[in-house]
Amino acid sequence: MIVRMLLRVLALAAKFGLTVMIARKLGFAAVADYGLAVAASVIASKVFGLGFSSELNRRLSGVHPSGAIRTARTLRWVYGALYLLVVAAVCVALCTDGWTDVVASSKPALFLITMVAIGEHYALESNSYVFSLHHARAGSFMLFVRTGGWAIIAIGGLATGFIVDMRLVFALWIAANVLVIVWAWRVIDETGCHRRDDIAGTAGASVRHGWADGIQFYVAGVMLSCLQYAERFIAAPYLTHDELGRYVFAWSVANAVQTVAYASVVVTAGPRLAKTIVVVPERFRAVLRGSLTTLLALAMTMAGAILVAHEPVFRLAREETGSVATLFILLVSFVLRSLGDLMWAAAIALKAGRHVAVGMAVLVAASLPVARWLIPGNGQTGVALAHLFASLLIVTWLAWIVRRGLRDAALNTCVEERPC
Repeated sequence: MIVRMLLRVLALAAKFGLTVMIARKLGFAAVADYGLAVAASVIASKVFGLGFSSELNRRLSGVHPSGAIRTARTLRWVYGALYLLVVAAVCVALCTDGWTDVVASSKPALFLITMVAIGEHYALESNSYVFSLHHARAGSFMLFVRTGGWAIIAIGGLATGFIVDMRLVFALWIAANVLVIVWAWRVIDETGCHRRDDIAGTAGASVRHGWADGIQFYVAGVMLSCLQYAERFIAAPYLTHDELGRYVFAWSVANAVQTVAYASVVVTAGPRLAKTIVVVPERFRAVLRGSLTTLLALAMTMAGAILVAHEPVFRLAREETGSVATLFILLVSFVLRSLGDLMWAAAIALKAGRHVAVGMAVLVAASLPVARWLIPGNGQTGVALAHLFASLLIVTWLAWIVRRGLRDAALNTCVEERPC
């Protein structure tokens, strides 16, 4: 876990350093292109999964993953077709000036941003397969390559003058994703060669079943992403551009808590929980409790460290009057979001997708009006409180679902063993 945490912290530092270096060497127009690429990648990672990811990763985590590996191979064609459609749509839009009237980026930059988003999605998928197959060390180094390793090289290129255009930065980003995809599939294929012991089945049927079981988490995941960013869009009419920018900066700093906790604990706890519920279900509660304890200790330590060291970080961005209250609220919120990530992984292991999806729809409906009430007149603090309120709802609902799932699993075991 320590290695994963250190790699994730280094990757975050590299991304932050790259943003600063792009601003210094290429200007803020290049920073805007970089920000657009980051946003496109985040959206692609949620939308392009098409509902397959959560269930496929749950099956890959099991004792007999070779059927799931066959499904993953089949899905390469599905994703390939999707990527071709996306590229075709982007090319049509660029040829008709459909985007350049809205976005200031050049046509080559927009095309490369599209390729970055596609590469980020499939590198994320492939990387998650490796973690689900319990190759944590290999998965951790792949995660570092695609989130921080290439950024370190880009910083060196910008500092030495070798990189003089944002397109070269994007090309390096794309190359890193291609490397991770090839590396991941080498690990997956080696695992598949050693595990051919499960029951054969048609790949098409497996894909259909995986989609049917995973679509609920896909829908819930899209709504969860909305709750991660909704408050800043609601705040836009009520805050000045400068105030909103200061909030986004504080949000980015505090988000390191969730990012590091996920990469250090959740990314391996999820596959372990999925395997435990199948192999030794009576151990599931103990495994979950241990992961919760570790995650909470790490998240609170990270939050405390950020709060103590926030002044020099804020000064780097010339944010001399950084709002400590806003940062503190967001740190608490992201500690809760970290717990929510683990509860989400547990809910996937318990196959509680329907309850998660229904709950997320209710939470979106409940949190948005509260955000609209909190934000006007309260500035950045109101926006942070809206984020905290959504976090409380998310972790409370997911914890209830997991508790209910554990109770149902215990009852089923009891019925199988003896009349209760």
